[in-house]
Amino acid sequence: MKKSVLLSTALMFMLVIAKAQTNYLDNYIGNPITLITIGASTNLVNQPRDLDFKPNSNELWVLNYGSTSGGSNVIFYNAGLSNQTSQYRKDSHTSHFMRLPSAMAFGDNGKWAAVSEIQSTNGGTSTFMGPAYWTSDTSVFARVFQNNWVSGFPLGSHYDMLHQSPFAMGIAHDSASAYWVMDGHNGNICKYDFTGDHGPGYDNHANGKIWRYTDVTVARVVGVPSHMIYDKVNHWLYYIDGVSKTIKRMNTLTGTHNGNLTAPNESLALYWNMTGATVEVLDTLTTQPCGMDYYNGRLIVSDYTTGDIYLYNTTGVVTLTGIIVTGHPGMMGVKVGPDGHIWCVNRTESKVYRLDVTVPLTDVSIVNITSPSVENFMPSFFSTAFDICDGNITPAITISNNGTTTVTSVDLQYTIDSGSFPITYTWTGTLNAGSTTSVTLPSSTVVNGSHILNVTILNVNGGIDDIDLNNTFTGSFRTVNPPVSIPFTELFTTTAFPPAGWNYVNYNPNNKLSRVTAGGFGASVGSMKMDNYSGNEDITGQKDYLMSPVLDFTAANSSTYLRFNVAHAKYSTASNDALQVVVSTDCGNTWTSVYNKSGTLLSTATATTTSFTPTAAQWRTDSVSMASYVGQANVIMMFTLTSNFGNNVYIDDIFIGDVSTGIDEFAFENSFSVSPNPVSSTITLRSSLDLQNAEIKFINLLGETVLSQIKITNTTLDVSELSNGIYFLQLRVNNKYQTQKFIKQ
Repeated sequence: MKKSVLLSTALMFMLVIAKAQTNYLDNYIGNPITLITIGASTNLVNQPRDLDFKPNSNELWVLNYGSTSGGSNVIFYNAGLSNQTSQYRKDSHTSHFMRLPSAMAFGDNGKWAAVSEIQSTNGGTSTFMGPAYWTSDTSVFARVFQNNWVSGFPLGSHYDMLHQSPFAMGIAHDSASAYWVMDGHNGNICKYDFTGDHGPGYDNHANGKIWRYTDVTVARVVGVPSHMIYDKVNHWLYYIDGVSKTIKRMNTLTGTHNGNLTAPNESLALYWNMTGATVEVLDTLTTQPCGMDYYNGRLIVSDYTTGDIYLYNTTGVVTLTGIIVTGHPGMMGVKVGPDGHIWCVNRTESKVYRLDVTVPLTDVSIVNITSPSVENFMPSFFSTAFDICDGNITPAITISNNGTTTVTSVDLQYTIDSGSFPITYTWTGTLNAGSTTSVTLPSSTVVNGSHILNVTILNVNGGIDDIDLNNTFTGSFRTVNPPVSIPFTELFTTTAFPPAGWNYVNYNPNNKLSRVTAGGFGASVGSMKMDNYSGNEDITGQKDYLMSPVLDFTAANSSTYLRFNVAHAKYSTASNDALQVVVSTDCGNTWTSVYNKSGTLLSTATATTTSFTPTAAQWRTDSVSMASYVGQANVIMMFTLTSNFGNNVYIDDIFIGDVSTGIDEFAFENSFSVSPNPVSSTITLRSSLDLQNAEIKFINLLGETVLSQIKITNTTLDVSELSNGIYFLQLRVNNKYQTQKFIKQ
């Protein structure tokens, strides 16, 4: 972080309206401020136009203007703190989805949307442009489906886009996946709802909805965004009309449906003409307003011409409280940060600033969650690491006293997945100004899966905190149930997916793992299928992860094996879809490969250009020794499917345990066979070995011996007593083993 620059009191304000200090932002009027440089060109900040904080975190996203090749982002972790770091991100497809961006806004779910100041990327008179939707999951954003506009491949990591607002200059989050947009081309205020998303890189927009307020007119100033912000409590949309230099607000509870509109660029689920909304003019400037934010009855507006920041009191009649003079023309996006301070970006200087002012009396913040190690904001984050492997969570946080008053008590609560029964705790002690301390909260049980942990400060020293924007910290974590003993079996007989106790990690809702009714060897009612075939988008490189429950191997032995049935046909001789099995003993932090097959080695049938569904004869049983994990109490197995956009892969009848058959398949120099297969009553054993002293066993999928014969007297064996299903015939000759699978039906 750069050296601070003290601004003289003479430059502090041009206008002060005397009033009682009822809001921390009011301290900016009449008090010295310090302009802190948070980021600059050394952090790859380049002509920034906007900024926003990921909700309930200290993670700051800055939006760079970029060029015709697309805009970019700089992410500041622990923004403004001594341990601040930054990371530059540019998706490979921002030349369309975020070209010359003007504004961005985070939603409550951790996803965000941006608009661009361009008519179209298609050239000519096309107006194919509008807001694009993204994820803040940094395992996905600008990381998956990255290519140089290769035909047939997914379009980068964007999650959605609608195309009815060229030259859009401002955007504000409403709720869920809905956003307000300042349409600079058509001169209207619009509400967009992505109604979910199509997954990274896809392009189906048919479920999108738009409400266009055709009589709420706005006009853009070239090169200067007209930011907007939505007061979600009082339902006022604050926005800037660039040409008239006016600050306005619209009551979003007003306006009526006045017919449908026709979308020239795409099919939509809804496109309504809205008229009659209530609009108020709040102020008109002589210079150019640009950035905007709202917090707790206060509206702040940045001035691009002068660099001044206007502060309005919106409680009751909207009044101008004062003007903060920074002396830095070129200010664009402005934001009230989680610390209650004003943050802004300066395009002409390529800098990110924080405006520091009088230290509050009381300000206790949650700096971070130290346990569990939260990953991202969203509960469906793309990560293969678990945080809790025993079914219990004991949250630990770090709190900081940023005020001047010594803190002796802090009332806290936390919820999991917005639960209705928060767990409360009161910390007591002595926390001096400028100090931090760790707080361990009460434990609670958690079920298998991904969760959101939300920790909140309720009171400080028995009263309210002057700054409450940093009183909440949110993160997501994944947990698994306590270890289960082996033998363990998963037959995919139930329709639920992932199966109970399992975890599935993926980001593509189109081509993914699912449970289907094509059972292994045609003898069961279900299996797991990875769809590498469907659609027109080439998903080469996509990875999907299915992770088992935690398994207790303390009672395992040298005969403990992983065994499963697999079926796959290549799409062509060149396709190489892959299946890998990896194992972790440290809650998913590190993984070791124990099985890896792709292409021809994985195949169980001849290549086909049609979608592959296996017949009973197109399955194979693969097995892996797990002897090296004997004695481990926490073993997780993960099936990793890596797509080459070839054909489908099926997995069924997963078994982990002591099968006493886990011997190298080449234990015999001569193999043996069984027929017929499938069988109804009798089965014939054929082998070139001398079987006079051989021993046979019939073993089910649980590893249980259901029939045995110490000495073979007849190679035609009666299996009519067996129930229908899959079995293994184990042949033992001279202390060497080999097995063959057969189906009883």
